[in-house]
Amino acid sequence: MKNKTRKQRKQTPWGKILKELRAESGFSQRELARRSDLTQRTVSEYENMTSSRELSIYKIERILDTLGYEIDFFLKQEKKNV
Repeated sequence: MKNKTRKQRKQTPWGKILKELRAESGFSQRELARRSDLTQRTVSEYENMTSSRELSIYKIERILDTLGYEIDFFLKQEKKNV
């Protein structure tokens, strides 16, 4: 039986942006997850790029909506940081 481990990938600009927006809003990962109807693990994985699954734009939109941002703002920020 293989030991599956999740390797942490380099944090992407959008992962960093999500983390910064969350911090600016004063939310912990747990509180943001609760308000977005997601798990704390999901929020952490999206911020740190540790998920082995593909990211869901629907979940990103839920996080951004909770933080008071629209996806357009987020995508513009990503372009600035690339």
